[in-house]
Amino acid sequence: MSRTICILAIILLSFAFHGKAANDNFPFGGRQAGMGNAGVSLYDFWGISHNQAGMARQQNPAAGFYFENRFLAREMSLGAGAFMMPAASGVVGLSLTYFGYAMYNESKIGLAYAHAFSEKLSAGVQLNYLNTSIGEGYGSAGNFAVEMGLIYELLPQLNVGAHLFNPTKARVKSNDGYGEEYIPTILRFGFSYAFSERVLLSLETEKDIERDPVFKAGIEYQLADMFFVRAGLGSRPTQNTFGFGMYTGRFRIDFSSSFHHILGYSPQASILVDF
Repeated sequence: MSRTICILAIILLSFAFHGKAANDNFPFGGRQAGMGNAGVSLYDFWGISHNQAGMARQQNPAAGFYFENRFLAREMSLGAGAFMMPAASGVVGLSLTYFGYAMYNESKIGLAYAHAFSEKLSAGVQLNYLNTSIGEGYGSAGNFAVEMGLIYELLPQLNVGAHLFNPTKARVKSNDGYGEEYIPTILRFGFSYAFSERVLLSLETEKDIERDPVFKAGIEYQLADMFFVRAGLGSRPTQNTFGFGMYTGRFRIDFSSSFHHILGYSPQASILVDF
């Protein structure tokens, strides 16, 4: 019982430092993690987590898996998987995330769709079911929430992206029916600029309507045809990120880590298979 209390205290402390509530929209993807999670304006497979409009240029069926060991605590691990497939009029995707352990966990299932209206403009939308479960007989509760996004090529090599999570302000009722759990409503807006074929800069701000804004920045440099290095930073809390990626044929492997000056390191890894 004491171990359970300690773990729950760590989780609540993490939410306090990250400015998040339960039923959070956890971003995932090793590439973006290495760039400070500044991915709202990027066309990428992991756009299914950051901005569904980023899925619109996916040309082949693909599947990806992601794992994060947050602050090197097993009970705060985040796992995710996603699959997407081009369709006649766009790209459809399915994703699943799981945060926590048996005594406390949050899960999210999302069904996404993205469409490229032109070479410059893409949009995406996703329907989610979010669930929070607490052990020791406390039970679980969940609700549906939607998210949507746009990416627009403002100038050659300069993209602007916007994403809105839970615009309807959906909430989760407690098991006794007398209280409600806050599902955050989050707006993300950012730019990405390709200085050349090898250097990409991404900037982003994130605003939970109940909290102060968060600023993120990331850079990616292509060292060789199949090897990339990345770095990033973020505010509220202040943290640094770094990572690298290897592209080999149909496989893409990305490793990264973030560092919080109080809670320590959070290593991440993802693998993508392009069919």
